[in-house]
Amino acid sequence: MVLRTNDFESVMRAIMWGRNLFMNVQRFLQFQITCNLAVLVVVIVSYCVRQETVLNAIQLIYINIIMDVLGPLALASTKPTTEIAHYQAGQGNIISPFMYRQIIGCWLGMVCIMLVVMCADRNIFNLDYSNTHSTLLNDDKMAGYTLIWNTFIFLQVFNMINCRDISPTKMHGFAGLHRNFLTWLIVLILVAIQVVACFTFLGMPLFKASITTDKGGYGRHFAITVVAASAILVINALLKLIPSHWIGKKMQLDESKSIGGDSKLMSSYETQAKAKAFSKKTEAINDEVGSQATDVDLPLETDSMRADDHDNEFRRV
Repeated sequence: MVLRTNDFESVMRAIMWGRNLFMNVQRFLQFQITCNLAVLVVVIVSYCVRQETVLNAIQLIYINIIMDVLGPLALASTKPTTEIAHYQAGQGNIISPFMYRQIIGCWLGMVCIMLVVMCADRNIFNLDYSNTHSTLLNDDKMAGYTLIWNTFIFLQVFNMINCRDISPTKMHGFAGLHRNFLTWLIVLILVAIQVVACFTFLGMPLFKASITTDKGGYGRHFAITVVAASAILVINALLKLIPSHWIGKKMQLDESKSIGGDSKLMSSYETQAKAKAFSKKTEAINDEVGSQATDVDLPLETDSMRADDHDNEFRRV
């Protein structure tokens, strides 16, 4: 960052944008860690309950794109506000204890919402299928799995808005949202993709998803998933009500040390890394081989000797 003037205002602007960059990294980490943990638990639980995953491979790739590309782009475009003057960036760990509170709390909230939708989808959406039915051949099962996937996507959309604010006490992340064009654009793109995938014929070839059944009620079912996913906004606000002195430094990791550094695997690696490359026994063998090599007649002229002669001739010239 280069200051082109020497006035005090430019210094303040440099500090403001520097702090905002640090906060954008924290926003991205909070969003990605929460999404990673949630999708991991959802896939494992669905295998245990239904003997198959409710999120197919294409949908998981799409979730990964949201987690690694679209979400970070939306969060990185967050502009600084006046409240950033009270924020102390670069002090302590990059993941603060209050971020751990939001990560763990929102992750558990996502898992609970997904468990309700996964276990009660047949009753909530009036669907009739069993786990033995094929997803591609049974319209009700396809609709149920699509609505479960739609719930998870909207959970990430609302959580992305939550992660725009990483302060300890602020209740929501909607502040200044109208000034961030890229954030609005990405949110609209995600909503449009879900509408197209759920209500049009493009859902099958793109995501293997569709909610069209003979029973109707597509719009109502879609709205139920959006409302269920919006509960993460309430969960995020409730977590901010936890007193700060309850958090303190309890929820914090030592970022100067690697996770699992005290394990037997890492200790054996450190032992081998610090060991000498050549032992005394190896040196004795090398000395013996070298003494034998001296008895062999060497050629009178080697490439290195010819190169030295050329160098000497060049210097004389």
